[in-house]
Amino acid sequence: MYTKEEAQAIRHEFWHKLESKSRRAPGQNGKPIHWMMDKTGIRGLDLRFDLSGGRVMVGIEINTHSEEKDKKLWEKLVGCKILIEKNFEEPLTWDPEFVREAGNTVHRAYVSTEGDIYNKDKWPEMLRFMIDNMMRMEKAYRSIQDYMMHF
Repeated sequence: MYTKEEAQAIRHEFWHKLESKSRRAPGQNGKPIHWMMDKTGIRGLDLRFDLSGGRVMVGIEINTHSEEKDKKLWEKLVGCKILIEKNFEEPLTWDPEFVREAGNTVHRAYVSTEGDIYNKDKWPEMLRFMIDNMMRMEKAYRSIQDYMMHF
């Protein structure tokens, strides 16, 4: 199909396109946008984009590398499920044992749709899905951020 280098170049092009389009997201006025996944305030609690297994995902992920801390954060997150989904404006998939493409298991609440990074014809709808849902995910997280910070 693709050589390793070709596949890497396609992935790089896709993520660069996402970064470029996100700078023009509503309310950004052309300024660089920094997704909250870099600033949730809790190490190991991230807002994530994921492209794997023919799926495009946007979600909240817990992976602190400490089973005890992961469990506490997940319990708090699940305790906020109604508020999160209200602010996200649709139900999420809640998976306490989500297996990432790399093989590690994390806790993840997410929304997903079909998507293939190697099908450039689908990129516009994939990018729109990712940007729109990340903005909604940020809004949902902000509604619980203070509560999540104290555990």
